[in-house]
Amino acid sequence: MVHGEPIRYAQSAVLPYAPDLMFDMVADVERYPEFLHEYRAVRIRSRAGDTLQVDQVIAFASIELTLRAAARLLRPESIIVRSSQILLGDLEICWNFEPSGTGSRVDFHMALSPPSRFAAGLAEFLLTKSATRTLDAFANRAQQIYGR
Repeated sequence: MVHGEPIRYAQSAVLPYAPDLMFDMVADVERYPEFLHEYRAVRIRSRAGDTLQVDQVIAFASIELTLRAAARLLRPESIIVRSSQILLGDLEICWNFEPSGTGSRVDFHMALSPPSRFAAGLAEFLLTKSATRTLDAFANRAQQIYGR
């Protein structure tokens, strides 16, 4: 049961890297623990066509959660990640990549529909804090990998 309106977060950036390079970096989920502070481990459970089934261990202070998610990779335009957890509710993350000048515009959108008022407060605090750093972490990672 979902409680109230979804918690939403969106951020965009124009980066000096081609959309397919940014797509490939975001799609490389097993590397997330190397540069995303909250990620402890990522394991791809299965691949079928353009869809990955992924387990992600994410930690916020002393709280550690394992999220089981499905990631649909629509190369090179978008990545859609969906997860449904009893504690956090329904989570959807969308990445969109489009050409912009000599680089790309990257859009990151997150929507979380918590199952209760308590979960809403906890999720808004933890996930929104994490989401605000996500696109910056990917931009920094792209600079490390691709230069410029």
